[in-house]
Amino acid sequence: MPVQSLRNRGQGGFTLVEVIIALAILGVIGVAFMLGLSASYRARGVTEEQVQAANLARAALEEVRFKVFKGPDGLDCYPDCYNYTGPLPTGYILTLVTEDYCTPEPCIPDDSNIQKNSVTVSHGGKPLLTIEDLKTKR
Repeated sequence: MPVQSLRNRGQGGFTLVEVIIALAILGVIGVAFMLGLSASYRARGVTEEQVQAANLARAALEEVRFKVFKGPDGLDCYPDCYNYTGPLPTGYILTLVTEDYCTPEPCIPDDSNIQKNSVTVSHGGKPLLTIEDLKTKR
């Protein structure tokens, strides 16, 4: 049978070139979709890390805010008795710095009634968040 008569019988189809182009288009769409999923997964991890750091920093500042300035012996232990006692997730490091806040300069540290508390949360060796707060000595 001649080739011409097969085409006339309604046996149409896709040519090899059309199929290859369609597969290439589907491949490009699939790669773009996978890249989007990957970026979304990484962004979720970063956001989760930042939220965890913010919660830890706030918890540490709240703990400091409600601590008294007296040690077990009744003496003033400021700032040496300030340590965060709450739980820390694996890999997180919390650094709490407490110092006298003096304005204007020069000031006498014993004369200041305001303390400055700085909390830095690190994860994996890189600092994520630093929050500062002021507290009146009572």
